[in-house]
Amino acid sequence: MLSTLGGIVNISKVLDDERKRLELRFHPDNPYNKPTFGDCIDKSGVLLSVTVRRHKHDKTRPPQHFVRLLGHCTRSFAFESLCDFQYLPMWSTPKSDDALAAAELTNAMEYVKPRCVTDLDYFKRAESQLLCLPELFARVDIVHGGSYRIDGPEDGQHEVLGVCTKTMHDTHDIVQFNMQDTFPAQPDAQILKRLKIKYVSDEQYMRVKKLFAEIPVWTRIALLYESGVSNDKLKCIIPSLAFYFNNGPWRSLYVRYGYDPRKDFQSRYYQTFDFRLRFGSGVSEFVYSRKSAKQKKSLTGSSEEPKSDLVQNIDYPYFEEHKLPRSRQCMLRYCDVRLPRIQEMLEKIPTPLTGAVCNERTGWLPPSFDTQVRQIVCGTIRELLRNHYRKEHLTADVEAVPQTDADAEAEGDEEYYAEDEQTQEEDMEIDETITDTNLEQLINNITS
Repeated sequence: MLSTLGGIVNISKVLDDERKRLELRFHPDNPYNKPTFGDCIDKSGVLLSVTVRRHKHDKTRPPQHFVRLLGHCTRSFAFESLCDFQYLPMWSTPKSDDALAAAELTNAMEYVKPRCVTDLDYFKRAESQLLCLPELFARVDIVHGGSYRIDGPEDGQHEVLGVCTKTMHDTHDIVQFNMQDTFPAQPDAQILKRLKIKYVSDEQYMRVKKLFAEIPVWTRIALLYESGVSNDKLKCIIPSLAFYFNNGPWRSLYVRYGYDPRKDFQSRYYQTFDFRLRFGSGVSEFVYSRKSAKQKKSLTGSSEEPKSDLVQNIDYPYFEEHKLPRSRQCMLRYCDVRLPRIQEMLEKIPTPLTGAVCNERTGWLPPSFDTQVRQIVCGTIRELLRNHYRKEHLTADVEAVPQTDADAEAEGDEEYYAEDEQTQEEDMEIDETITDTNLEQLINNITS
């Protein structure tokens, strides 16, 4: 039995590491045999030796039982996973020359594997049988249960056995942008039914409805910030008031039912501006990915001050001139970019003729407009980083000047500190040159 588990050495290695799985090979001498794996579980066990002694001549005497404790364990291995497909080296050879004759299977282990290292006959063969098998046939060894649905009573033409899969997003309110189809004017009945089940208050519902009445297109983070409704409740309220674009100029935005941004020139303010930071080391100490920022916020607590005042709050939906973006990727509307120059560019776009519709890719904005906006935003970030690093460098130099007691200062100490200040000034010039060089390289890698 120990040989099927790899011997006492392999068992000891598995017991030393809780993450390893125990291999069970039914044919240890066959290298093509696929093992089944046992998972470690915290389950106590006791090994008992029970001896029963019966009288040979007098069968009426009751048997005597002797129980002896051999050992105990606190960990066990359960072989509950599936074993991989087995492929044994068997060659089929016909019993006769007839094509319809039965074939005979022979074990070809000696043809594909030498008996030992000194098996010279195997290495002297002119032709050898090849058997190249993959390391694994099946990707997983865990049983997955399927929940099958039963089709409703129909005419029978579309009766297909399907599998009910759970998805993270309900597809009732997701719409693909195109120039031909009409957009939904009212929510689906299932969405309204779910709204009643989730116990959403009228106050919360009216608060979000008022925002969509004022502005027809919103981002999810802007709705969270402006409405003050929790994320769980907002997930139920939004599908009853707006649909979601998964592509096009208004991608990743929620649009009020009945509103068609293709026909409204004012919807240019609400088009999607996808801004992403690309940088190396240095800026990552300020700006995190949204997932990492959320994790840090949950670990440190919401009452803790942010690490740097240079970065916008992770829940703030707008981009302002004197703050870095809230995360490495920001899905914004153009009206959320609160830079005067960009808002002036939006205002100066000429009004189209009556009856005109937007472009399928760029919406109401001219070509390369997003590139110009991205350059302006990148320039703002560059200037902000330059000012910040120069300020930090100057503060560090000021704090590095040694503080002395003027009353107890000796003449030799003055010469020492004067020399030290001169040395520091030289170091400051060198450090400033290095910092500026690194800073320019770092800033040039922000976006492209």
